[in-house]
Amino acid sequence: MKRKQLLWTVVAMMMLNACSKSNPDEVNPDNGHYGSGNIFIKQGTEGITKFDLTTGILSSVIPNWLSAGWDISWDGKKGVKEVNESSYDTRYIFFNTADGSTIKELFYEPNDNNGGLPYISPDGSKLALRPTLRDGLVILDVNTGHVLRNISGYGNTHEFEYLDPICWEPGGTILFKKDGGLWRTSNDFGRATKVRDIPFSDWRGYADASPDGKKIVVPAGNHIWLMNADGSDFHAVTESNQDEFSPCFSPDSKYIAMKANARAPEIAGSSDNAYHLCIIPADGEVYKVYPGEDKRVIHPRARGDEDSRGLGMTIVGDFVWRQ
Repeated sequence: MKRKQLLWTVVAMMMLNACSKSNPDEVNPDNGHYGSGNIFIKQGTEGITKFDLTTGILSSVIPNWLSAGWDISWDGKKGVKEVNESSYDTRYIFFNTADGSTIKELFYEPNDNNGGLPYISPDGSKLALRPTLRDGLVILDVNTGHVLRNISGYGNTHEFEYLDPICWEPGGTILFKKDGGLWRTSNDFGRATKVRDIPFSDWRGYADASPDGKKIVVPAGNHIWLMNADGSDFHAVTESNQDEFSPCFSPDSKYIAMKANARAPEIAGSSDNAYHLCIIPADGEVYKVYPGEDKRVIHPRARGDEDSRGLGMTIVGDFVWRQ
């Protein structure tokens, strides 16, 4: 009888161990698996690179590209980059993220010198252009290139300022800054309503919406703040002696990536205090992001790339987290 019990105990332990190893969503930094999806990075003058979190492999998508305007579709399959070849013509080139090949080009004739920085809508059908001096917020049809909306502002006192940040939400609305608060457009962009006030002088309007539509994250007061989509339960989720910014949700909405832990640069030509990639769970808990202070915090590195300080990879520029 005891032998049978021992045998069943061993079998159960083996099955449990096999199940835990086969879980593709398990975050296990020891084997280079940091979660699902890819983090696309505009790394200074090096162009756009792709960091595969499931394998830890870093690869090039668009090499040696100097411009600033770019985005990746929410499904991670295509990207867009802005090319300004003249003062009257801005091209938005869509490319395949697998090999960087061109899919199509959109031509936009701005009222300003150049068109705004591009952001792909969640369903891939629209392109929102970050406001410029004369154009305001522009919405383009991806299929035709036609201007769907050209919005100077909302209300009698609000006008978009040059390069005011914007952020798509999964339902097709856009988040933006107005009168010191976070606002949301309607689906047809004809009106806007306030989400909540953001009471920090250093907040410039940056925000990111979770793909499941439940949460919003903003960088303010030197740290990262999380709230519900309706603006409730607004609270800080990071702690450090420095500042954290550029928060971005994972495709499954379970994690938040950010730039944090400014230290000596690893990339030639970068600033003296380059920031590093850092990931925390998006569960509303508060995390100390300095390496070694909180075991729940992830500091991803590319496979084969180590850092004795425990820092994540250097981020010089912008990044997005996609499928």
